[in-house]
Amino acid sequence: MFKNLLAAVIVILALLPGCTSKEKESASSVAPDFTLQDLSGKKVTLSGLKGSVVLLEFWATWCPPCRASIPGIERLHKAYGDKGLKVLAISFDEGGWDKVKDFVAEHKITYAVLKGTDDVSAKYRVRMIPAAYLLDKQGIIRKQYMGAGNDEELEKEIKALL
Repeated sequence: MFKNLLAAVIVILALLPGCTSKEKESASSVAPDFTLQDLSGKKVTLSGLKGSVVLLEFWATWCPPCRASIPGIERLHKAYGDKGLKVLAISFDEGGWDKVKDFVAEHKITYAVLKGTDDVSAKYRVRMIPAAYLLDKQGIIRKQYMGAGNDEELEKEIKALL
């Protein structure tokens, strides 16, 4: 039990400095495919969304900057969801999935929330949260955003890709 607790503390300490960092990276590689479950248990496969602009948001309920970014992502989802934007929020929360469901209901999140896996976070080389990846209609990663507060830049990029 002590080893598990120590491992959890190390992971949290490693992620917390990133939670407050704001960094933008550009990219142009094919987004790694994945299949994850949403809140209802339905499987969502990234490659099934080709033809749409996709915003992947890696987050957790316990990360204050992640929580702060939710209203901006919700706004983008509502503004551009019917124009071809798909938002997938990939949760890093461990343990009870009910906690995430309650959080989503409480914060009135209407975009898709998926249960993340270590495999998916490794494929995307997520090293801090929140982390956002913007994919074009062909599934190419066009932008990466590390940290919170990227709403305005994200919106410009989304408009350009739609």
